[in-house]
Amino acid sequence: MKVTGLVVPHPNVRYRQSLMTLTRVEVQMALDALGRETRVTEKTLGGKPAVCFEVDRLTRRDWRMLSQVAGVYLYFEEKGEGLQPVEDLHPAYIGEDLPALLKYKGKTNEVFTDALITMALSQSSFASIHDGQLTVLDPLCGKGTTLYLALRRGYHGIGIELSRSDVREASEYLTRYLEFHRIKHKKQDFSLTAGGRAAGKETRWILSDSAEHYRDGDTRTLRMIQGDTRDCGKMLRSASAHLLVTDLPYGVQKGTSGRDAGILQTVEQALPGWTNVLMEGGGLAISFNTHVTRRQALEQLLVRHGYRIATPPESCEHWVEQAITRDVVLARLDRKGSAHAE
Repeated sequence: MKVTGLVVPHPNVRYRQSLMTLTRVEVQMALDALGRETRVTEKTLGGKPAVCFEVDRLTRRDWRMLSQVAGVYLYFEEKGEGLQPVEDLHPAYIGEDLPALLKYKGKTNEVFTDALITMALSQSSFASIHDGQLTVLDPLCGKGTTLYLALRRGYHGIGIELSRSDVREASEYLTRYLEFHRIKHKKQDFSLTAGGRAAGKETRWILSDSAEHYRDGDTRTLRMIQGDTRDCGKMLRSASAHLLVTDLPYGVQKGTSGRDAGILQTVEQALPGWTNVLMEGGGLAISFNTHVTRRQALEQLLVRHGYRIATPPESCEHWVEQAITRDVVLARLDRKGSAHAE
């Protein structure tokens, strides 16, 4: 069967080709995870950018995986001389617009962030349960875009953010959203400790896509923690995640010094805790600004903590704006309990 997927449009002409490349990578990684041997290429459909591939067959569960691909908004299957639209078999669990409505300076594009989730999932040991209740950890979550995207997929989300104002705004936004859409939920607040001292404050939402499912206990949980990501392992001693997806500070745009040593030092100090929470076989996707963070140094840190670096089908490095050229490191946690773990 021959399949064509229309790529999500983007208003920035310069970014469109980058989006095409990222979409090719995302679709290719998803197909590889499904065990479908093929090569994803690009084409135009009615003058619009598209990706295409050919496979012997795709099951309904395969289509559920492909329906999660962020860069494609509609697939078509070739039928004779025509094209037949393919039904989206993985509709949003709740709030298709949830990740996009909250706007703020420095926000990472939600389509790119969603693609990171697919990439992390595809090279993890959990791709076979892509439509199950996985958990996504974002240890530098900002105002929660990664968590909202996880929730949209029907996953659980855990996020840590140092900024009190960011966490407060994210909490107010999510609560308003759930109340406005009359989504059945329960909100709880907790204080967290690390090493016997106060370390953070957590807001937890337990919710469901329907009142009936909520009543039956078929729920999802989103946890947002205001605290230091370096205390991750201590604050989340009983938690575990299948995927770790995060966006490292880019420099001035996110209020940091922009010095590589500072960002890498934070990652090095936080990585033992992140690793304690991530399950063995868990997938990791970290995006970073190449002008302030070196890929080689980041990969070396991950390898020292038991990760196996994964190589995407083609380079994910792309221009975002002046002073920001973004790239992605992908890895899988192959060894738990390294000498560096807390």
